[in-house]
Amino acid sequence: MSHVHFPEFSQSARTVVLEAESIPFHADPILAAIDRHSEAWSVFQVAPNGETAMRAEDDADAALMALLGTPCATRAGMLCLVRHLRWFAAEEASNATSHGDAWAIAQARESDLSRCLGVEPVQRLPLALPSGRLIGPTIDLRPAPTPARLARTLAVGAELLAAVAIIGGGAVLTGLASLL
Repeated sequence: MSHVHFPEFSQSARTVVLEAESIPFHADPILAAIDRHSEAWSVFQVAPNGETAMRAEDDADAALMALLGTPCATRAGMLCLVRHLRWFAAEEASNATSHGDAWAIAQARESDLSRCLGVEPVQRLPLALPSGRLIGPTIDLRPAPTPARLARTLAVGAELLAAVAIIGGGAVLTGLASLL
């Protein structure tokens, strides 16, 4: 048969490793961008009025734009960025108009990442090990229970109970039949 294609098994199997799986948490570029933005924002907050304050504000705005343009390489980095953007939104809500488009971009990025991760507002983030494994307080990333989900869970439980009853009843009847 000429239309059958058999795979070549003589070659060794190649393992596909995603880039996100090979990057340790501490090497995520978003962490450095978060640190730069936090530092620039802090310097701007304590800068004396005048030329120094204007330069500090420009540096903080540049750091914010760099932060918003930096990709997240790990899931833990995404969680850290969500936390940072929520903090920034809370601190700078009164100055939202002075940030211009960066404010809208920050809100959109936080919203997108929250939706991607499936997290509600995060009060405490888990601690991430250098391997990227998350430990500490956990965030339940599963969707909230809905009536449909509850109905499915009850249906699965009922099926499990029915299976146990059938198997157990069969075992009892087999045992009784062997006694006769």
